Amino acid sequence: MSLIALTLAVALQTSPEQKVAAALDALHAAAARADSAAWADRLAPDMVWIGNETSERWDRDAFLGFAAPIFARGEGWVYSARNGGRDRHVTLAPDPCACVAWFDEVLDSQTYGTARAEGMMVRDGAEWRVLRYALSYPIPNDLADGMTTEIKAYEAATPIVDAPGEPADTPEEAAAAAVLDALHEAASKADGAVYFDLFTPDATYIGSDVTEHWSIAEFRSYAEPYFNRGRGWTYTPRSRSLTLAPLDCRCVVWFDEALNSQSYGTSRGTGVLVRGEDGQWRIALYALTFPIPNALARDMTARIRAAAAH
Repeated sequence: MSLIALTLAVALQTSPEQKVAAALDALHAAAARADSAAWADRLAPDMVWIGNETSERWDRDAFLGFAAPIFARGEGWVYSARNGGRDRHVTLAPDPCACVAWFDEVLDSQTYGTARAEGMMVRDGAEWRVLRYALSYPIPNDLADGMTTEIKAYEAATPIVDAPGEPADTPEEAAAAAVLDALHEAASKADGAVYFDLFTPDATYIGSDVTEHWSIAEFRSYAEPYFNRGRGWTYTPRSRSLTLAPLDCRCVVWFDEALNSQSYGTSRGTGVLVRGEDGQWRIALYALTFPIPNALARDMTARIRAAAAH
């Protein structure tokens, strides 16, 4: 077999999930070498980039404008998939086109240490590009009480204005929003039966600690003892954005939402809802994080790295 034929054969064997992973690796590599053209080419025209602080929600043009002077100085930024990408998960949307996927990934940052991202990719011909990307710096459980108390105090003294949300403007997005509202209500009432019925059977729940990447069965085992004792948790949405994925089935919605928690202050949820064959919308991915204000990010992430080193 010729080299060209072998290359084509290998390419044909590459799954859509592998192609999505390769596109994410190309995105990170372009940013690391400050290659603005290659980096911009990885972003879909309708891309939205969600930064760590709740004020940071950029469309493509705004984010390219933010990145341009950084790349012009040859600086870029270095995020690489942890463990050679083994801490990345890609799920293909349930549509025959094989043209939309969602992902979550754990990253190593040269500047900030451990980072985490969730998002959605769309296929344009043979190329996969980023439609939604949400970046955060997970706070370990043993530091969460102290750090979120610090963040609440900072935000009380220096209020951060959330980026405007995108209201539900299609019936599908409105139905997905109602599921998220029902989720938060069930959690506040410690109603495990209702809460877990709002997830797909193969859903993933990602907690605020980087180690918390659970199947829904694993998360149920963790949460039900609390619910059984009448101990729920209350997260109140204060802004939310919903995006109906560009699929003929109109059956996948991406969301990101800023939340208030009495215990932890500002929180964020990101993820995906899917409409099943029974017509019901359910959550396929939910990721919870505690956004760190930019003014505190370098100090807090340095302390997180120091704690992890011991």
